[in-house]
Amino acid sequence: MRPDEVRMSVRSDHDKLRALLTELERTARIALAGKPLPRGVLRGEAKALLTSLASHMSWEDRYLVPIVRQNRGLGERRCAKIAEDHHEQRALLEYALRQLHDEFRPECIVAGNLLDLIALLRSDMDEEESAILKNSFH
Repeated sequence: MRPDEVRMSVRSDHDKLRALLTELERTARIALAGKPLPRGVLRGEAKALLTSLASHMSWEDRYLVPIVRQNRGLGERRCAKIAEDHHEQRALLEYALRQLHDEFRPECIVAGNLLDLIALLRSDMDEEESAILKNSFH
């Protein structure tokens, strides 16, 4: 895959993930407000996001990292940053999935934790786009 194709694919995936984040954030805020939601909606949306995110990170590991590594000087440091971010995100995803499977955990607690995860993911995508996608392709 060519570098420009990888960059376009990452941006496209980020756009799709942002749409999922926006929808999940809306649902989480409804749950936090104590408004009724159909049973399982919050957890279903969260699981869909987590599945998409896990797939996206695996794709980046396979296609983005080798291209970033080719950048002389900063390539290895940027790859290390991607690996660190993905490691942290995977740990958070595992934690979130455990919460989602715990039927006794109140939805308001799950919703609050999901909002924290959403903020982190948005920040990480913004950082990746500005630090890696703009500066690692020549």
